[in-house]
Amino acid sequence: MSSELAVSVKDLSKVFHIYDSPRARLLQMLLGSRKQFYREFWALRDINFDVKRGETVGIVGHNGSGKSTLLQVISGTLSASAGSVVTNGKVAALLELGSGFNPEFTGRENVILYGQILGMSREEIEEKYPAIVEFSEIESFIDQPLKTYSSGMYVRLAFSVAIHVNPDILIVDEALSVGDALFQAKCMAVLKKLMDRGTTLLFVSHDPGAVKALCNRAVLLDHGNMLACGATDDVIEAYYSTYVRKKQRVISNDDLVRPQSVELDSELTDGADDFQQRASFQRIRNGRASFVNVQLLDDEERITRQVTYGDTVTLRMVVSVEEDLPMLAFGYHLRDKNGFDVAYSDTGLEDAHLIDLRAGEVYTVDWTFRTQLRAGDYSISAVASVPIDLGIGQVDTCDHVPIAVQFNVSRGIYLPLHGAVHFENKVRTRVLSKAAV
Repeated sequence: MSSELAVSVKDLSKVFHIYDSPRARLLQMLLGSRKQFYREFWALRDINFDVKRGETVGIVGHNGSGKSTLLQVISGTLSASAGSVVTNGKVAALLELGSGFNPEFTGRENVILYGQILGMSREEIEEKYPAIVEFSEIESFIDQPLKTYSSGMYVRLAFSVAIHVNPDILIVDEALSVGDALFQAKCMAVLKKLMDRGTTLLFVSHDPGAVKALCNRAVLLDHGNMLACGATDDVIEAYYSTYVRKKQRVISNDDLVRPQSVELDSELTDGADDFQQRASFQRIRNGRASFVNVQLLDDEERITRQVTYGDTVTLRMVVSVEEDLPMLAFGYHLRDKNGFDVAYSDTGLEDAHLIDLRAGEVYTVDWTFRTQLRAGDYSISAVASVPIDLGIGQVDTCDHVPIAVQFNVSRGIYLPLHGAVHFENKVRTRVLSKAAV
C-alpha cells in the first residue's frame, strides 16, 4: 500500500447468513457444509476505492445500501467475506449510537473504556479527560449510568472521546444528526479543524449539504454495489437520480426535446443545442414536460456567461408540455464551483405555478435577480415537476437538469465580498452622545 494512501479497499464483499428460524441455525451448526439452511444476503459486493491521506470522502446511499456495513468493515468491527481493506494510521470510528459503550457503566467509566477501544493508553485518557468532559458539555451527568442518558448525550460523549484520540483516520456514521443544532455546528467546526490538520475523514450522512460542505469526493452505494465514485457534486446528483428513478417513470435522454407544434422565435432557441449537450449529464425526464432551452440573459436580453457583481440578469426557462397537466412547478438551485447550494427558489415560493396546461403548449418562465455573489464560477440546475403532496415534498419530476447554465461572476469595481452572497441591507446609524467641544 502506498504511503500516500490512508485507506485502500479492494474487491470488498460482505455476506450475511439469514436464518428463518432458530432451528435452521441449529441444524446448520450440526450439519456444517453438508447442507445449507440459510439465505445469503450480500450487504457489499466488489467495492473498490482508495482514500488519500488528508482526503475527506462522503459515503452516500439510501437506507439498506451498505453504508454502515462498509464503515464497520473499514473500522475493523466486522470482517470481510472477500477482498481486503488496508488502513494506514490510527483509526477512530463514531458508528451507530452507543457503539463501544456499556449502558451499565457511568459516563466517566465509558470514557476510559471507549478511549482504550480507540487505542489510547490509560495515561493519555487521564490527561485528556478534562478536555473530553468539557467538550461534551455533560459534566453534571458524567458519574451517572449511561442508560440514563438521552441519545444526544450519548453522541456528545462518543464524539468528544473520538476527536481527542487525535486520529489519522476518523470515521463518522450519521451519528451527528442526533445532536442539537448548536452541538452539530460545534462538531462541524472541529471536523474542519481536523481536516486542516491533515486527518482523513470518512463521513456518512443523508444530508447532501453536509456532504458537499465537508467532502472532496464521494462514493455512492446502492444495494451493496458501488454505483459511482468521484467528485462530490457529481455523486450527489447520481444519488438524487437513483432516488427519482425508483419513485417514478423515467424515459431515455437520447433524443433532443423539440416542441410538438409551435415554431419558436430564434431568440428562444439561441444556444439550445449547447443547452441540450450540457443537460445530458444526470438528466431525469418522464416525458410529461421538458426543457427546450435554459438561458442566462443580461439586462438587454442577450445570452451571457460573464456577469459583474451587482448586474441584473434573467434566468429564462423554455419548456414544452408533452401531455395535459393540471399544474406545473419550476425551481432552480444556484451553486458555486464546489457544488454547494448558494441560492434557491421555486414557483411555490414565488406563487407562480402554471395551471391547466395542454399538450403542445410552450411556456417561458423568467427569474430576474441581481447577482450579488462573490467572484467565481457558478452553475444553475433547473427542475420542472408536477406537485403531488408538497406537505411531504412529493412531486413527479418531469425534467431535472443538474447543469442547465454555467457562468462567471467578476468583482468589477466593487469591494471584495467575504461571504458567499450579499443581502440587501438597510443601515441606520444614530449619534447617542457627542463629545463636548
